[in-house]
Amino acid sequence: MMICMRSPAASEEPTTGPEPRKPPTIFDVAAEASVSKSTVSNVVRGVAEISPATRTRVLEAIERLGYRPNGIARQFVQQRSTMLGVLMDNLSNPNNAQMAQGVERAAFGSGYTTMFCNIEGSSDIAVSAVDVLLSQRVAGIIMLAPIERRSRAYDVLHETGLPTVFAGLSGTWGDSVGPRDAEGARLATGHLIDLGHERIAYVRTPLVERSGDQARSSGYRNAMRRRALRPMSTFVWNPGSRTVRINNRHVPFEIALTSPEAPTAFFVSNDIGAIGLIDACEAIGLRVPGDISVVGFDDITIAALKRIALTTVSQPLMFQAERAVNLLLERIERPTIAPRHVRVPVELRVRESTARPPQATTRARTAARTTQPSALSPL
Repeated sequence: MMICMRSPAASEEPTTGPEPRKPPTIFDVAAEASVSKSTVSNVVRGVAEISPATRTRVLEAIERLGYRPNGIARQFVQQRSTMLGVLMDNLSNPNNAQMAQGVERAAFGSGYTTMFCNIEGSSDIAVSAVDVLLSQRVAGIIMLAPIERRSRAYDVLHETGLPTVFAGLSGTWGDSVGPRDAEGARLATGHLIDLGHERIAYVRTPLVERSGDQARSSGYRNAMRRRALRPMSTFVWNPGSRTVRINNRHVPFEIALTSPEAPTAFFVSNDIGAIGLIDACEAIGLRVPGDISVVGFDDITIAALKRIALTTVSQPLMFQAERAVNLLLERIERPTIAPRHVRVPVELRVRESTARPPQATTRARTAARTTQPSALSPL
C-alpha cells in the first residue's frame, strides 16, 4: 500500500489516480507529432530553441495521448510549481522520520510545500508514487529512499528530466548529500580496537542502501587491516531473526554469538539494527557491554536514551535535509549545472554500549552453554 500525504500548508487532497495501465511513452509522442524523441524532450524541459509551431504540435500530441510529463510541460509555459515531492522508504525508520521533518521545515522556509510518498521498499510502489507526484506537478523530488538506476521509477524520472536530489544517500544519477560512510566505519572500528577488541564483526541489516552498506563494510575492513587485524566474515542479520547468515550459511543466533570464536564486538550498519542486536543479546543472557560491545551508525534520537545509551557514529540528519532542499532549489533554478555530491562529516558518540573485551574465562563460561561450539568455523 502506498501512502502519500502533503505538508499541512497544502490544501488539496493527494491524487491516487486510476488503475495502473501502460502509459504512452516519449516515442509515442514523437511519432504522433512527427518529430524526434529529443525534440519532445526539449519541449518538455522548456528549451527555448524550439519553433512555436513545433512546440504547439508536440504539446497537442502530449495532450491527446495523455503523456505523463504533460503537467511538467505546462509548468514551464504557465507557472512554476511550489510543491516538492519526497519519496520515503519506510515510515517506521526513525532516521527517515527525522530527515523528513528537516526537509519539510527547509522547504516551508523557502516558500514550498511538500508531498510525501512512502514506497515501503517496493519498486512497483515507487513507480506509482512517482506517477502521483508528477500528476501533482511537483517542481522536484527529494529521495529519502534508494532508487536504482536500472528501475522503472528511474526511467520515468530520467525521461521527464525532473530535478532530483538524494538525501542521506549516495545516489549517483542525481544530486546527493550524505554521510562519509567509510570514515564513520573507520571511527567505529578504531574505537573498538582501541578498547582492546580483536574479534570485531560487521553486521549488515536491511535498512541501509547498498552503496552506503558497501562503504561502511569497506571502511570497517580497512580499519582492521591498518591495525594488522584480520576482518571477520560479515554477519547478515534481520533484527528479530533467530538465525544469522555467515559465509552463506544460516547459523542459529545464540551459537553465532557464544561459540569460542565468536566476535567480542560488533559494528552494526545502522542504529535500529544495533539496538535490535543489544536486545537479542540480552535475551540469550549476554551483557552489553560486559560480554559484547556494540556500535551503531546514525545517532537517531532514541540512541541517546539512558536505557539504550548506544555508542554510535553520528551523522547530521537535519543538516543533510536542509542541504538537500537547497541543492534541489538550485537545480530547479539552474537545471544544467554539473551534478553535486556532498559528503558531510561524521563523529563518534561514545556512550555505554562499548567497553574493554571480557576476560577469556568469562567468554569460556558463556560458550560452554553452546551445544555446537564449532558452528562458525571457519569465519
